[in-house]
Amino acid sequence: MTLCWDTSTRPPAEQYAYWRHALCDAFTPLRPVERGQRDAWRRPGLPGTVTSQHLGALNAAEIATCAQTIHHGRAEVERLEEEVVFVNLMLRGRCIVRQGRSEAFSPAGTFTIVNAAEEFVLDYLDPWASVSFRVPSARLDHRVQQDLRATTFSALTGMSAVLADSMRSAWSASTTVDEAQRAVLGGVFETILDAFAERTPVEAFVASESRGAALRTSIERYVAQQLRFGDVSPTATAARFAISPRKLHQLYEGAAMSFSQTVMRLRVEHCAAELTASTGMTMTELAARWGFADLSHLNRAFRTHLGMSPREYRSVAA
Repeated sequence: MTLCWDTSTRPPAEQYAYWRHALCDAFTPLRPVERGQRDAWRRPGLPGTVTSQHLGALNAAEIATCAQTIHHGRAEVERLEEEVVFVNLMLRGRCIVRQGRSEAFSPAGTFTIVNAAEEFVLDYLDPWASVSFRVPSARLDHRVQQDLRATTFSALTGMSAVLADSMRSAWSASTTVDEAQRAVLGGVFETILDAFAERTPVEAFVASESRGAALRTSIERYVAQQLRFGDVSPTATAARFAISPRKLHQLYEGAAMSFSQTVMRLRVEHCAAELTASTGMTMTELAARWGFADLSHLNRAFRTHLGMSPREYRSVAA
């Protein structure tokens, strides 16, 4: 079940108390305060939303709010009902993460890990948004809890890219699948997080079919985002995930389509969506927009993946 909190549903005078309550309900004991204040919120109102979803034993949430400092101090640690670890992926804004003697700067496109069994501070410098996964400590390798805390990891390459993409994919899918499937999404994330903690190279990670499927999901999400303006060649895509082009093609040997066929399917799907959106673009313009060599290439791809020509598809959709 999806749970949502939105401070705009409360009068400004009640928004800070509601926000503090929402964070504790969604995550763990936390104490948000205005930046520069020890234990207060002096500004009128506090805009913020939290959307939370269980993924089996894990909890995932998307948070969006204003600049603030969030404390998890001694009093909050003592109120813990279960020891947990947080993996926080920044979507927007900047955060300074402090735990123990470690301090990390986490801008958008990076993630950090904090262990709730110990005190920490999250100092958000700007209005921000993040996806956060809460994982019971008992389910994780000790290296996640100790060695990786308050360290910034880029979401751009290698296993860190796989982990970040698995967070985005699991969160995006969580509202469209049933409870059993959400538990599977949570399990896949745990597997990737453990491999990340072990510093497993991506080449070794893809050895099993289940891990390979998780990596293919991340790759296809990346390709879909890059289709219009990025380089989705095998060489460029393999480099993004720190594997060789040969390993990339091997990864798709047990799948329904090869990597090249998958890229073409995604081009067709994006083009088909625009065909039905009444954009006013000609077929030639659409072909060029989505990376087809010419109209003949566009027609062949549509017949291969959708069983009809683009004009037939638009007519049926209409």
